Amino acid sequence: MVAAPRYGTFSFMGRSGRIYNVDAYISDVADDLVTWDAGAGASATSPTSFTAPEPLVLIDLALAAGLTDTSKLQILRNNQPTGDFLRYAQHINTSPFRSPLRLGFMPGVEVRAIQKA
Repeated sequence: MVAAPRYGTFSFMGRSGRIYNVDAYISDVADDLVTWDAGAGASATSPTSFTAPEPLVLIDLALAAGLTDTSKLQILRNNQPTGDFLRYAQHINTSPFRSPLRLGFMPGVEVRAIQKA
């Protein structure tokens, strides 16, 4: 099959109560890092991490559509796997039953995600 890149939005809630909606570009290539919007929109050349500006909790992931060659994301804190995998099928933005997320990140931690088949 041919890779089918997609966009998604990771939603974080800060300890302050602020919501951070960070767009991401998912290339649909196994073992590639997701790239994150740094202010000009997410693309293939965007940064491969998002730095937590305050204590954050990942509360949602919304994907525009499923992907072809990969099926889930492995979440990392400073390049260390958290043990959490987010399957695309559970996070399609049209689903009213997306799985609730509660993954915490301390200030300064680099949040990353690796695409897995």
